[in-house]
Amino acid sequence: HAKPWADSNDFERLDVFNGLLLAAHWDAAFDAGLVTVSPDGVVVASTALLGSSQAVLRFTSTMCVPLQSQHHPYFQWHRDYVFRY
Repeated sequence: HAKPWADSNDFERLDVFNGLLLAAHWDAAFDAGLVTVSPDGVVVASTALLGSSQAVLRFTSTMCVPLQSQHHPYFQWHRDYVFRY
C-alpha cells in the first residue's frame, strides 16, 4: 500500500490503485520510505538508501513503473508522509 492500511479508510484499503505488487525486499524498502515513485512513474531512492542496499535491490535511476491517474493521490501521500528525502 502506498497509503498504509492503518492510515486508510475501507475504500482505500481495497483500492487496487493504492499500491504495487512488489518483491519482498522492494516492499520493505518502500514501506520504510527508502524508495518511492514520482508522478511520472520514475522510481526514486532516498538519500538514506545506502549503496549496498541499492545493490541488493539492483536499483537504477532509469527504473520506471506505469502509473494511472488513480495511483497519483496514493503515491503523493507516500511521498509526503513516508518517503525519507
